[in-house]
Amino acid sequence: MDEELVDEEQVDENRTSADIDARRSAVLHGLLPIMRIADRPLRSTLTERMHHHACPGVGIAVMHDGRIDWADGFGRRHADRPDPVGPETVFMAASCSKPVTAMLVLQQVDRGVLDLDTDVNTYLRRWHVPPNEFTAEQPVTLRHLLSHTAGVTVNGFGATVNDGRPVADVFDLLAGRPPARNAPILVDKPYDGTDRYSGGGYVIAQLVLEDVLDATFDRIADEHLLTPLGMTRSSFVHPLTPRLCDDVAAGHGDGGRPHPGDWMISSEMAAGGLFSTARDYATFLLACRDAWLGVPGAVLGRSLAQEMTTRHGHGVFGLGVKVMGDGSTARINHGGSNDGYQSETNLYLESGDGAVVLTNAVSGIYLFREILNGIADVYDWPAYMPAPKRLHTFTEADLQRYVGEYRIELGIELPLLRVWAEDGRLFNEIPGLRFGVQEVFCDTDGVLFNQTGPFETRTVDGPDGRVAALHVYEGDVEIIRATRVAAP
Repeated sequence: MDEELVDEEQVDENRTSADIDARRSAVLHGLLPIMRIADRPLRSTLTERMHHHACPGVGIAVMHDGRIDWADGFGRRHADRPDPVGPETVFMAASCSKPVTAMLVLQQVDRGVLDLDTDVNTYLRRWHVPPNEFTAEQPVTLRHLLSHTAGVTVNGFGATVNDGRPVADVFDLLAGRPPARNAPILVDKPYDGTDRYSGGGYVIAQLVLEDVLDATFDRIADEHLLTPLGMTRSSFVHPLTPRLCDDVAAGHGDGGRPHPGDWMISSEMAAGGLFSTARDYATFLLACRDAWLGVPGAVLGRSLAQEMTTRHGHGVFGLGVKVMGDGSTARINHGGSNDGYQSETNLYLESGDGAVVLTNAVSGIYLFREILNGIADVYDWPAYMPAPKRLHTFTEADLQRYVGEYRIELGIELPLLRVWAEDGRLFNEIPGLRFGVQEVFCDTDGVLFNQTGPFETRTVDGPDGRVAALHVYEGDVEIIRATRVAAP
């Protein structure tokens, strides 16, 4: 009888393994376009799309029912070398560092060391947020910093090529002085509860943790989060800690060209300095979900975990993470983008399904979305991909309705969105944003879209019949708003 039970358990285990292999194969052979267009070919293999985008390497971890279903690496760590990407290969996670930083802050709130709604200048010893009329009206708090609602400047910093040149420290970043390449970090708008994504705000949060705990940020992260979770292939140490250099993906720029020195260096550790594997980062996301569920022994108490995963103000961010959808469709999301690496992460809170995709090239900004769409299709993620679009053909009158410059009022710290027509086609660009120039399409419902992400743009016409405002949505959440600049 005992032998029969063992045999049945072995059969179940084998069936589970076979199911996982089938799901993995379906993903690798079923990548889907970023925005699907009806009546056009859809599915591609991962190998085909890596070649198309000139992206040498990818790390993928897929979560299912609250567990890691499978994790693996594909391609090469360096375009000019044969070293393969495997499940233990480390990538720079870029801005996917921010949710980890938010968790570190929230852990100290949980312990009573920090408060989310206290002026951060109360905690800071070595630097203070410069006072002005905006901070006098609304002091900067950790809640505002983590939810990108503080009105703090500097969207992002970019990583530094590992070629021996001087590297900025945190105080260079704050002051905006060489070798930093950014403007000074300060508050330059009144508080209104709207998102304005700010890596500068996370540099301030890093300094709060260091000043209050009297330790370097990398040590704080290792002691309070990375080691307890068993994230042995993750680190904020820069230059990269020697124990991870044996299997690290080199960063690649335009055209898949490798950067000198292979991996990159990040001055802004809390905002973009994490190196990790897809499996390790999936472990972190599942730990966030455990805290949200109130699992005993989780890395954060349930109350704060639920604050973390609830939108704050009028934008898309909770504390450290984007919060997309509601109820069974609610998921936490964050991406990472710099000159050598692109990444994206998602986890549905109720089902425990999700994925982490890390790439080692600028072009990964397109590839990771195609991979995630393939995963969403295989694992039946709810409300993830917009339905396939049916195209509307622009007339010349249509095109002229859209053409012009639009001032960005919500979402990102960049001033303008430009729209123009060329040879009967419509194009747009946000100068300074990594996506560059994109062709714009229109569906039969009048919704604009392109192939940068699952974004849909709805328009508002002015009294002259031309478009007066653009409202960009990801799902049901407005992520960018821009209004037409009047002609001089």
